[in-house]
Amino acid sequence: MSSPPPNGAPDNTPLINPRSLLPVVVTLAAMLSGFLSILVTIEGLNSGRPALFLYSAQLIMLAMILDGLDGNLARWLKGSSAFGAELDTYVDLTAFGIAPAILIFAAVLQTKDPIIRVLLPSAVALSGVVRLARFKVKDPLRGQGGYAGLPITANAAWVAVFVFLSKIPGSRFALDHGLVATAFLLGIMLFITLQVTNVRYPKPTKKAFLFAPCILLVIGMLLFDSYPRVAAGSAVTMIALGLVYIFIGPLFVKGVEAHRARQEGRVGGVSNGATPNP
Repeated sequence: MSSPPPNGAPDNTPLINPRSLLPVVVTLAAMLSGFLSILVTIEGLNSGRPALFLYSAQLIMLAMILDGLDGNLARWLKGSSAFGAELDTYVDLTAFGIAPAILIFAAVLQTKDPIIRVLLPSAVALSGVVRLARFKVKDPLRGQGGYAGLPITANAAWVAVFVFLSKIPGSRFALDHGLVATAFLLGIMLFITLQVTNVRYPKPTKKAFLFAPCILLVIGMLLFDSYPRVAAGSAVTMIALGLVYIFIGPLFVKGVEAHRARQEGRVGGVSNGATPNP
């Protein structure tokens, strides 16, 4: 990263270069997807067409895949840039903080007490903002070594997938009453709390073998109009994988840290002339 220009002179360094162009375009596509999700949600609420919320959920999931893809492209093309990293923060806020909060308000809480209708979406938005601000200030590696706190995308996916399933004709995923609705709301409260804790989580998009199945599942959800059963199955699988990540992720991080500590101990013992344990 270049040093700031002296004496307050304007910085004429190009924001992007040929290698960073494609990742930045993908980042902007993720931003657009999140913004369109907000517009579709508002249209569904104002026009009295709740079926549109299904497409709002799809757009959030599409933004999630694009958001994971841009970082991988930047690494593969060696096109990482401060501009792209800054853009990514605004994508996270729009697509995974604001868009899910508005979708919760419009799709789930219309029959609830007015206080709950305001408090829960506000808590989702505020938790997301705090999560992202802390991430920017305290994690200069931008998650490459894992996250402190649950990533904001986890709650966004939880909201999007449940709303998606609830809007499938004949679905039993009712979000205004019953056990599914209770699990949905409890999950949101758990996730937005974990977002602002110091519990460490791995970065799944960094590993292709973990990220590729997520891409395929989101593609399955996007094919709802042609293959509704495939879309529903993909959404249910996303919930299962999300729960595994939520509860197993911290254990995985601890295991990796313990293994690294053992390896460093062995290297230190060898460098000091000690015989390593078999």
